[in-house]
Amino acid sequence: MEHEYRENLVVYGKKLLETGLVQGTYGNLSVRQDERSMLVTPSGLDYAGLQPKDMVKVNLETLVWEGSLRPTSEKGLHGEIYRVRRDVGAVIHTHSKYCAIFAAARKDVPIEDVKVQEIFGKTVKLAAYALPGTEELWTHTLEALGENNGCIMASHGMLCVGKTLKDAFENCCMLEEYCGRYIESRWEAGGLNGII
Repeated sequence: MEHEYRENLVVYGKKLLETGLVQGTYGNLSVRQDERSMLVTPSGLDYAGLQPKDMVKVNLETLVWEGSLRPTSEKGLHGEIYRVRRDVGAVIHTHSKYCAIFAAARKDVPIEDVKVQEIFGKTVKLAAYALPGTEELWTHTLEALGENNGCIMASHGMLCVGKTLKDAFENCCMLEEYCGRYIESRWEAGGLNGII
C-alpha cells in the first residue's frame, strides 16, 4: 500500500504541473498513510523529476521524518490537518493563478455556482497571513478550512483536502476554475473595481 501512495503522489504532482496549478518546486502534496504517519513531497525537487522513492515518510505527532530527503517545509500544516480532520486522507497546497489573486487581495471566495457549493459551501474562507512553515500558519489555515474542502491562504495560495489524492486534486481544479470564471465575468462586466 505504501508504494501505491508513493506512486500516486508522483502522478498527482505531475498533474499539478501539467494543469498549471503549480510551477517548478512550489506547492506540496501529502497522503495519510495510517494513524501515525503521512507521506509528503520532498522540499526543493521539481515535480517533473519526482520518483516514488523521493516521497518522505513523516510521523504525524513528532514530525520526525525518515530518509535523507527533507520533507516540504509545510509538513507541520499537513500533519495538523490530519490530526484535526479525521475524514481527510490527502492534502494539496498550490500557488495557482486565480486563487493567488484572492490570496493577494486577502479576500474570501464567494461561491455562487450551485455545483461548486456542493463541494465548498457558499464561501471559501481566507486564512489570515502568517509566515510559511510556522505554527501560526497552521492555526490560521485550520481555522479558515474548518469542515470545508478548501481555503485561501493570504498572500500564499490555496489548500484543498479530500478523502483521496484524486478528490483533493479535483477540488483544487474546481476551485481554481471557479475563481477564474468569477474574476473574468466581473472583468467583462466593468473592470477589476469591486471584483474582490
